[in-house]
Amino acid sequence: MSYVVGTAGHVDHGKSALIKAVTGIDTAHLPQEKKRGMTIDLGFAYFKHQNGEPVGVIDVPGHERFIRNMVAGVWSLDMVLFVVAADEGWMQMSTDHLKVIASMGIENVTLVITKADLVDEEMLSLVEEESLEQFLDIAGFIPDSVTVSAHQGNGIDGLRQHICQKLDKMVVQERVDSERYSHLYIDRVFTVNGVGTTVTGSLCGGEFAVGQKLYMQPGGREVQVKSLQSYHQNIELAKPVSRVAIGLKGIKKKEVERGFCLTSRKETPFVTDELIIRLDSQLFESSSPGRQCRNNSEVEVAFGTFNTLAKIFVFKGTNLARLRLKQPASCFWNQRALLIQHGGSRILNCGAIVWSGAVAKSHRNKLYELLMAMPQHPAWEDYVTINMSLYGFAKRGEQSLDESAYKVCGDWLYTEECFNQTYQQVEAILKQGQIDLSPIELSGKLQMAVAPLSAVLDVLVQEGKLRQCNELYSLGSGQNEAQLSPTAKKIVEHMEQAGKQGYEADKEKIPGAQKELRNLVRLGFAVPMEGKIYYLASIYEGLVQDLLRHRQEGDRFAISEARERTGLSRKYMIPMLNRMEADGWIKRVDNDREVLKALEAECV
Repeated sequence: MSYVVGTAGHVDHGKSALIKAVTGIDTAHLPQEKKRGMTIDLGFAYFKHQNGEPVGVIDVPGHERFIRNMVAGVWSLDMVLFVVAADEGWMQMSTDHLKVIASMGIENVTLVITKADLVDEEMLSLVEEESLEQFLDIAGFIPDSVTVSAHQGNGIDGLRQHICQKLDKMVVQERVDSERYSHLYIDRVFTVNGVGTTVTGSLCGGEFAVGQKLYMQPGGREVQVKSLQSYHQNIELAKPVSRVAIGLKGIKKKEVERGFCLTSRKETPFVTDELIIRLDSQLFESSSPGRQCRNNSEVEVAFGTFNTLAKIFVFKGTNLARLRLKQPASCFWNQRALLIQHGGSRILNCGAIVWSGAVAKSHRNKLYELLMAMPQHPAWEDYVTINMSLYGFAKRGEQSLDESAYKVCGDWLYTEECFNQTYQQVEAILKQGQIDLSPIELSGKLQMAVAPLSAVLDVLVQEGKLRQCNELYSLGSGQNEAQLSPTAKKIVEHMEQAGKQGYEADKEKIPGAQKELRNLVRLGFAVPMEGKIYYLASIYEGLVQDLLRHRQEGDRFAISEARERTGLSRKYMIPMLNRMEADGWIKRVDNDREVLKALEAECV
């Protein structure tokens, strides 16, 4: 199991020196950091666990001006080493850093009193006592305490053992990110000779593999993992939670920013410029004038490695705040977020992201009531319940959930009532317009988001209630041959005769054939291939079954195996494989093909 720990504490209290003593690595990488002797951006190191696994270490800046970098460093941590210098004791930034840690929901913390060689035993005891009192007052718990001297090396071996023991006691379920698909918030972007665009971050929730397709959010751009490196080792598979450098194919450095999120599934995170946060305390009820804000004022919001300005609106009589972000972001439900004073470093408040996207006025009061009624530590089931109450559908998650009461549509869950109502509305629109429509067009007419609507449309196609041609949907299954024109019937007959060899339109001079072929494709009778080759839909489906029968997702096969199974010559085999790739059945890996969907996955 992999872990990442990090430091926190006041500037110049010895965090970087402590990491160098524990790991043997100097985390300063910026010239100004080496010149000033102060951590400005995130620094990274690692040491070997007693079981041989690397433990990543993040060195975060201690100065108040770099509080945003501190937030970016702690979001993924399994454990925090909270550093207090014995010769100075608890300081203002000690308080601010502890507030950030508490805001992020991190409780696996060890107090590390550094520079123990500079004071006597009495001063050590006083510093430890004061620090533990501060923890109890600010964070509500008392952490373990370790005393070291990085300069002399005293206590370093014991601290290293302590870290390993604390990490070993963790269980996977304690990680918030265990309920999310694999994702990585980017904290650095650069170019490597021979590799190209490279990003680094802490991988959480799942694995990344070389060759895997990922999605860069916000924006949803598809990229591919060209190379992986973790703790200076080239690897084929990265596991959570670990520090990873990823060489990316399909994107330029200037197109990537810190705060972007790489995900294994396009629909996993919320991509939005409007959020609702359930605050840990009432933001506008503070007695301190400097901590008060006005509705429609600007604050800074930070989560993951992302931060931006936002307009804030707190709903009267609640601890719910709506944030309109200056730029879109990728976030997760129930993710912790921090609010920072605009133009300063004062922490205003913190909370959990409980909703994303704009909310229609007709739904707002009911939504606020549902959000306020959630338990203090909500589960994904609470999110599903709220969505079902408001809309009749909800996004599926990785968490185990009883879905027997719902209609499963891909990545979405529907109540039977909402599913049937949606179908009736789609049917009425298509009948009235007597024209094929895309999901985007239907979305506008139904006032419904494209993603959940597309999931319904796909199920309706599988059930034979709708017909799909490329991106367009129409009524019916397209299987009524009696309605075809004489020319179209003649072409269908010729396609049946051609069988597996395919129908080559250029070899027959049938007047109006091209127009009729386009119509046959639209109606679902014909499947077009490269080189103006067409297959009868039933023959194409039979060839797909021949190729994928008894194969599972991830299996690979060579062209020679495909030809042996289907009996097709290379002239027809390559267009067939390319068509299957376009339909999402397979993908090309060098000279082989890899199965993306097994036949069993198509069963409903």
